[in-house]
Amino acid sequence: QIVGLFRVRHYLNDALRNGSGHIGYGIKKEFRGKGYATKGLALAIEKAKEIIKEDEIYLSVYRYNIASLRIQQKNGAYIHHSDENEHYTRIKINN
Repeated sequence: QIVGLFRVRHYLNDALRNGSGHIGYGIKKEFRGKGYATKGLALAIEKAKEIIKEDEIYLSVYRYNIASLRIQQKNGAYIHHSDENEHYTRIKINN
């Protein structure tokens, strides 16, 4: 059964670099709060570390989505900067 979707973007153009970043994800409402996003993001990060060229993995999250921000932070993200709508997070890659 599909509980969510994770997308790893191999390369960033300017819009992705200044927006949604390398990884996008979503979990179906009925499966939220059960650890799927935390585990899925961890797996996506491991894959991203193998294929991206930047020193950090770029992500973003809507400011009101505190649960998703916590998931990113559990996976090593920090808030790089914010605007009125979003937090732009980064995860350092130890190559």
